[in-house]
Amino acid sequence: MPKTSTQIVLCDCPDHHAGELVSAVGNILSDHGVNFRCVKEFCKLEVFSRFVSELKHTKVDNLLIAGCGYEIAGEFLERILKHEIPGLEIVWEKLGTNKDAFSISAKILAWQSMVKRKTKKKADKKRRKKTEKRVLVIGGGVGGCQVALDLADGGYEVILVEKTLSLGGNMAKLDKTFPTLDCSICILGPRLVEVASHPNIELLTPAEVTEVSGEPGNYRVRVILWPRFVDMTRCSGCGKCAEVCPIVIPSEWNLDLKPIKAIHINFEQAVPLRSAITKEYCVECKLCEKVCEREAICLNDKPTEKVLQVGSIVLATGARPYSPISYGAYGYRYIPAVITNIEFERLVCATGPTGGSLITPEGAPARTIAFIQCVGSRNERYNRYCSGYCCTASIKEAILALEHEPYGHVTIFYNDIRTAGKGFEELYQRALDKGVRFIKGIPSKVEEDPYTKQPIIHYYDMKSGKREKLSVDLAVLAVGLVPEQLDIKWNVKIKPAADGYGFYREREKTLHSLKSDLTGVFFLGTCHGPRDITQTV
Repeated sequence: MPKTSTQIVLCDCPDHHAGELVSAVGNILSDHGVNFRCVKEFCKLEVFSRFVSELKHTKVDNLLIAGCGYEIAGEFLERILKHEIPGLEIVWEKLGTNKDAFSISAKILAWQSMVKRKTKKKADKKRRKKTEKRVLVIGGGVGGCQVALDLADGGYEVILVEKTLSLGGNMAKLDKTFPTLDCSICILGPRLVEVASHPNIELLTPAEVTEVSGEPGNYRVRVILWPRFVDMTRCSGCGKCAEVCPIVIPSEWNLDLKPIKAIHINFEQAVPLRSAITKEYCVECKLCEKVCEREAICLNDKPTEKVLQVGSIVLATGARPYSPISYGAYGYRYIPAVITNIEFERLVCATGPTGGSLITPEGAPARTIAFIQCVGSRNERYNRYCSGYCCTASIKEAILALEHEPYGHVTIFYNDIRTAGKGFEELYQRALDKGVRFIKGIPSKVEEDPYTKQPIIHYYDMKSGKREKLSVDLAVLAVGLVPEQLDIKWNVKIKPAADGYGFYREREKTLHSLKSDLTGVFFLGTCHGPRDITQTV
């Protein structure tokens, strides 16, 4: 007997119904590809006993018996069947002398279809029960780490996918946070370690999600795990491999402001604290293999694919700083002393390329600094929206600049000062008290002095109504945030939609501000619009 969840029995009993009817029903079922079993005189004791004995060795859950009907011998036979096979569901279909084989066949086909739907629903429910307490978090920035910890502490199994070598996102690159000016990595570092050591969190890095399919409560996610070319289970993060590596490359994590070896750890507090090889620069001299006592180097590593079953997905993919190269009038990348605000953060950070010294590209102390607001934001030509964080970030950085150079001169060129948040206005007042100069007016262009190599900022002061120039040691561009470009294939009925700027669009901004149009998929942080750290966590 085939092991199937359903079985159809046609009783061929000449005393109660015509053999032509049974044959006609059987032909119709066969034409529809339905398996059935024809039993002569089903209710005879020896025939029924043999049938029950055979049925006990199958995995039948649903049985349809087309014959004399329930009222003749059905009650007695059903009692025996349910006693011998607990949980068996039985349906009776009366043949009698009815000549309409099509109506009988239609009822049998409808029953089989109903059973299939019911069986699928049960299987889906069982599968969903296994996955509904498993959550995938995409993005390992401060927001992704915080939601992973919150879910894990609540008893959920969390899989955290981060595309770079280490957790932390943009916050790990900052010197201090506003409005309290606390050390950024001092706040973030313990949180990253807690994520990596939490028993309910599985960390996949470097990895990227390529495809999402399935339905709410039961999503199937394909993830590519990119090779580090270092065995994470063996590597201890000692750094001996980097000491002997002869290849020096730009540090992407340090925004190309500092060189690094082809085999390296991103930064001292990186999680996971494991080495990785930038293979496109590696010459395979194998010096790292020779010096590694743990035999952790795997130069032949290949990308691998992993398929995850999860109940819900949290998109915490973040946003990226706007690249001001298109602002040709500001001379970014052409004038060395014109930098972005995130590059300024790396300069003043103790773990940055200058060890925390605020200096110009020539190595001289930076005593006059200007911050130019709204680069890549509030501009009809580039992005019309306000990025929100830039005003308070520049005020914080202006205070940091004066902490490094107490007798320095700091100017902020602005459209409007938007310091909306707890303690933000107080930070603005603190900057004014320290002597930070605020000029209302966005500069028209930045030129380089051919002799001193200083940036010369041309601007129109809206308060005085005059056109002015200002020479500075460093010009810092407060760049906005733009959407992170993701290559995720959504094989679902309703895809998470994007707004007109490319950020993910919420289901409803007021009542469902963290939900996508797809049930079970949620947004966190800057993936659905610019915001600062305090708003993210």
